[in-house]
Amino acid sequence: MVAITATNSTTQSVQSSLGRARVEQARREADQAEATARDLRAQADDAEQQADKSQDNLRQVVARVRQEEITYKPKPDGATSEVPPKVQKLIEQLYSATSAAHTLSGNPLKTNANAAPVVNAQGQSTGRILNISA
Repeated sequence: MVAITATNSTTQSVQSSLGRARVEQARREADQAEATARDLRAQADDAEQQADKSQDNLRQVVARVRQEEITYKPKPDGATSEVPPKVQKLIEQLYSATSAAHTLSGNPLKTNANAAPVVNAQGQSTGRILNISA
């Protein structure tokens, strides 16, 4: 009977150690999950702040565009342009700055400027056919 008692207490001790190890493992996993949750909350807060900044920027751009639309006046002869003057000026400056570079690089738009224009159904020129070979 003594041998049975000793074996029984040894089994309980091993089971108790395994139980404690499981509890510690579960505690570590819970701590890790909490740390992950804190990190995700911080990332969500950062993303929300970034979204707020982007929304503010959007509102400012919309307000600026609306102001430009209000201050934009049509040409005296009654014709209006769909492109505001500031944008036209920017495009003209970009074209002037890159025009020489395109000519030097052999841009087909420069070398084939005499190609027949492409016209849409309304009779508006939409471009030029440069090369029909594939």
